[in-house]
Amino acid sequence: MSAVATTTPSPIVTAPPPPPRRPRVLTVAAAFGSVASGLVVLTMLGVYLQVRGERLADGVPALPEDVVLPLTPGNMGLATLAMSVVTVAWLSYSLRNEDRTHAYLALGVSILLGAAFINATAYLYQQLEMPFTMTGTSGLLYAVTGAHLVMTFAGLVFLAVMGFQALGGQLTGRDAEGMSAAALYWYVTVAVYLPVWYGIYVTK
Repeated sequence: MSAVATTTPSPIVTAPPPPPRRPRVLTVAAAFGSVASGLVVLTMLGVYLQVRGERLADGVPALPEDVVLPLTPGNMGLATLAMSVVTVAWLSYSLRNEDRTHAYLALGVSILLGAAFINATAYLYQQLEMPFTMTGTSGLLYAVTGAHLVMTFAGLVFLAVMGFQALGGQLTGRDAEGMSAAALYWYVTVAVYLPVWYGIYVTK
């Protein structure tokens, strides 16, 4: 009587297939949202620069004579946002590597830097003491800087929401797309501030 040989299937063959990779819907949506927000701010900046150039060409001061636009708040805001780029990148890197301790620390520092930028802009408004008028460049200056403030606040909310999801254990390793999307929006927010800083605070 011959023995019947039995073969054990290889674990590779019987292993379940990997879960399908989710499409990066949130990243694509963040990209579209950040580009749209940035274009709104840059369009308003272009209108401000055009109106200011026309007034200067006509020999009219761009701002009221008793208004001095300080450079320090703008420079501090730029430095603060530049530091936040590093901390947000640190945040995304830590979550992808499942380093929660450093991720929470980076999230707290990033939100603190964003709040410091908003505070610097509010201090600028306090120093200006410039009335909001629909004629000239006064209203446009408030509109441009205010629109970027809204974009910054939206970026902070995005980071905070993704941070709460990370606290719940939903954003680690391969599933850290939400924080990467929030980081993308934040990077665009910082990049948009560069022409705003140069066009409003430097060239004046």
